[in-house]
Amino acid sequence: MRALLLLAISLSSCVTPPPTWSFEGVELLSNDGSWLVRWRTEPVEIPLNAPFHIELQVLPADGSHPPAELSLQVDAAMPHHRHGMNRVPRMIDQGGGGFRAEGMLFHMEGRWELYFDVSDGPLTERAQVEVFLE
Repeated sequence: MRALLLLAISLSSCVTPPPTWSFEGVELLSNDGSWLVRWRTEPVEIPLNAPFHIELQVLPADGSHPPAELSLQVDAAMPHHRHGMNRVPRMIDQGGGGFRAEGMLFHMEGRWELYFDVSDGPLTERAQVEVFLE
């Protein structure tokens, strides 16, 4: 019995704690509920017709660690105008579920939708949010 207790204690000490957020930002749940996406823009207020960046962190909604093959794509569109951005952002994988989308640019005022496509191997799930630019 004592050996089982020692084994349970030693195994529990090997388990690493679930990841935590590394920054403050807006938190979204992906459409099927598998991923939490936290994001913030740099600068904080999105400029009109000028580049900006998005800092992101993606974590599994179940509290587990992000898989090694996790990837993220960021895009944006204006559904009422039936077009997207004029640029493709450069994605930088910072490891541990952290990403940076560089070179975002909203060239028009109005309602934009930001799309965060999280891929784990062959499966992709989207989180999205509306952004109004005046």
